[in-house]
Order: sequence, then C-alpha cells, then structure tokens
Amino acid sequence: MIHFGECLKTAQSDKKVSSSELARKLGVHRQQVAIWRNKKSCRLDTAIKVCNALEYKLDEFCSL
Repeated sequence: MIHFGECLKTAQSDKKVSSSELARKLGVHRQQVAIWRNKKSCRLDTAIKVCNALEYKLDEFCSL
C-alpha cells in the first residue's frame, strides 16, 4: 500500500512545487495540502487532482 503523504512530499520536491503553489493550482487552502502531506491515504479523486496539478500519471505518483 502506498503512503499518499510521502508520495506527495516526494512529488513536490521533485517538481519544486511549494505547498502554497500547489494549493493555488488546486483551489484549496495551503493548510489542506499540509493535511494531505501527513495522510496515509486519500480519496481517488483527490489523488487524481493532485497528480494532474503536479503533472504526474497516477501510477508514477504511486511509485514515488
């Protein structure tokens, strides 16, 4: 099983995207991104939105 938060942290680091910038792209508060960064799992639609914003395919994101 993947750890969503760890994948998100790695993806942000790889793409050099701050939590504030990602929040703007997704139309959410920066605090929501902080919450996601510490979650083990998330809804599929959230994962897809995050992947699109970070320009990752879902399977690539899950293998980070």
